[in-house]
Amino acid sequence: MAALYLLQYLSALAVGNPFVKVHALFQETPMTTVISPSLARRSRLQAAWLASVMLVFTVLAFPAHAQDSAFDGKVAVITGSSYGLGRELALLGASEGMKLVLVDRRPEASEALAEQIRSQGGEAVFVEVDLAQAEQRPRVIEEAMEAFGGIDYLFNNAGYSYLATLEQMDMEQAKDMFEVNYWAYADLAQRVIPVMRKQGGGTILNVSSILGMSAAPPGLGHYAGNKHALHGLFQSAAQELKVDNIKVFIAAPAGMRTKISQHSVGPLANPENDRAADWEDPAIAARDIFDNIQGDKVIFNPGYIGRQ
Repeated sequence: MAALYLLQYLSALAVGNPFVKVHALFQETPMTTVISPSLARRSRLQAAWLASVMLVFTVLAFPAHAQDSAFDGKVAVITGSSYGLGRELALLGASEGMKLVLVDRRPEASEALAEQIRSQGGEAVFVEVDLAQAEQRPRVIEEAMEAFGGIDYLFNNAGYSYLATLEQMDMEQAKDMFEVNYWAYADLAQRVIPVMRKQGGGTILNVSSILGMSAAPPGLGHYAGNKHALHGLFQSAAQELKVDNIKVFIAAPAGMRTKISQHSVGPLANPENDRAADWEDPAIAARDIFDNIQGDKVIFNPGYIGRQ
């Protein structure tokens, strides 16, 4: 901070301002020093040189955030990247200098996001995959390896809700949701383990829900069921993969402003009623996820629910 104040002072001298207001450091009482015109003229060249030196010092002392980031240069696969939390994870990953593989079955938004990241100097590719189709899932890992030669982070985030009571349940619709919300997570994680083991480690982050840790309201039982299943599987996987330096996490946020209402299916779904409109900004949960995966706590609650 002192360097910044000094830089401002020297810059003012360099442009010939004879009256420079210098504030005491650390927000103490301001003081005013009047520099005479003759002193300003004699000092101008020296001040210009010193200002240049201080500018270089300041740039070196305060480098871009991504250059200091633990995520800089790491490869991350993010499923469900077109909207909501997945999009925020991608934007945050790009700001941290990550190389991104965006995955979604709705291509337009993720393709535009990948292009946006590339236009800003980042690295991102998009893989269009319907995770409900098991035969398509291998392409996620294959195309990530082809693009970047490794995978450091797998963000299992894709998902949607099937809203129905047990009595209303349509088996095919319920199974389709489990393919996306559970089996795709397990499948991609299983496929990425050999990659991470070979490169000496990695991180698998699975987005669950607070409903995977508590009882769900009527009509949300199927959705909560796949979230509870994620907790069961990946708590065990976290223990199994420690020996390979592969960290496994389960993020269980509460409600966020996403497309969950518009993308819901089932007899109780009402896409016209956006029940998530007033929920939490997913960017908050994304930041909490990035913070928590640098630690060791397997299950955590990103967003406001984790602050209660």
